[in-house]
Amino acid sequence: MPDFRFIFHEPETDGKDLSMPELGNPGVGGTAYCFAIIIKYLSEDAGNTVSVYSVQNVKLHCDNVIKADSVEDALSKAQSDGGKTVILRNHQDDQVYAILGKYELNYVFWMHNRLTYPEIRLFSAEEKVKRVIAVCREMYDLYIDDAVIEKMDYINNPFIMPEDLVQDIRKNDVSREKSVAYMGSLIPDKNFHMLAEAWSKVRVKVPDAGLDVIGTGRLYDENAKLGKYGLAEESYEQEFMKWLTDEKGEILPNVRFHGILGAEKYDVFRKCSIGAINPMATETFGLAAVEMEACGLPVVCRRKNGLCDSVMDGKTGTLYKDISEFPDMLADLLTDDAKREIFSKNAMEFALNDFRPELLIPEWERLISEVSEGKKAAYRKPVANMDNNNKRIRSIMHGIHSVPFLKWVPSIHDLQKK
Repeated sequence: MPDFRFIFHEPETDGKDLSMPELGNPGVGGTAYCFAIIIKYLSEDAGNTVSVYSVQNVKLHCDNVIKADSVEDALSKAQSDGGKTVILRNHQDDQVYAILGKYELNYVFWMHNRLTYPEIRLFSAEEKVKRVIAVCREMYDLYIDDAVIEKMDYINNPFIMPEDLVQDIRKNDVSREKSVAYMGSLIPDKNFHMLAEAWSKVRVKVPDAGLDVIGTGRLYDENAKLGKYGLAEESYEQEFMKWLTDEKGEILPNVRFHGILGAEKYDVFRKCSIGAINPMATETFGLAAVEMEACGLPVVCRRKNGLCDSVMDGKTGTLYKDISEFPDMLADLLTDDAKREIFSKNAMEFALNDFRPELLIPEWERLISEVSEGKKAAYRKPVANMDNNNKRIRSIMHGIHSVPFLKWVPSIHDLQKK
């Protein structure tokens, strides 16, 4: 019987109720929401034992939630409870990585952020790290030329939507406005300023177009100090608002900021025509893109990283290689009703079917069973998007590293670090 023990440490969830993720994301980060979904569906399978060691005061759909004061306290309690393997996200504090060897535990890291170079080296060398799970195929392929690939696997991020809303969406009888929906934290890493700048060009081609923005700079830090518009840290807010205000500093007509929304975001999505997320595609997966697609929004984004998996180019949206293409792609899809209608139907079916938890739970059960049985991860040869992140070269490098006396040859990440 698979024994799942999760370390849950997502600061923005303190005081939140994530016990019913099937009702939609209540306004937390995508990582926390994915943890909540997987925990719920694993818990509902009678063949699994699920425990959660939570640093936050948060409601989760699990009968065995143990409060912990810190990640270290959670690890200590998991070991005391007889745990053998724990699942936790990467991008932990250095202090956490420093104590991994202190506990007689096996570690499975769920890679919701790209691995830092120190993580690549640590996870490769630390015997107790048994698996690193990428959230999609493209993120797995990013590391095929590194030694860490010997411990890697991938399982798509889950997505679920309230069933009554699904049935309503499938009717597709809403009247959509000529508007672009954006969702994401308004911080520099999410590159909203690039969409704001592109918007100045979109307005020239489509003067009546609207922009609906969901999110603020407080998504991950509710205590963040915001600028005069109440949207983001002051200097960053000034950077993007110069494109979205008139000469008097008033927000442009048809530009609407909705703040942080829970399930209400679906009402916004259903009124819009297309979606856009992080213009530079630094996302490992882009859950926001899938949420938009589920509501019938074709997504325009960069052909990079995990968005090659969460958006199907030419079917559920359009992907650009260079940011200079962004404004034209937005304008073209806003004005091409026939293409948009086809993409909309494709997007709904793709998002509502391909990421269902029921399809992914067996993969999680397989993974934990393999770890408990001491099995090594099987290498998965890349099969698509060979130009994404120098994948063709990485594949060649993987072949070189398979020769014992050539393992010293540096990976692309090694060379980038130098």
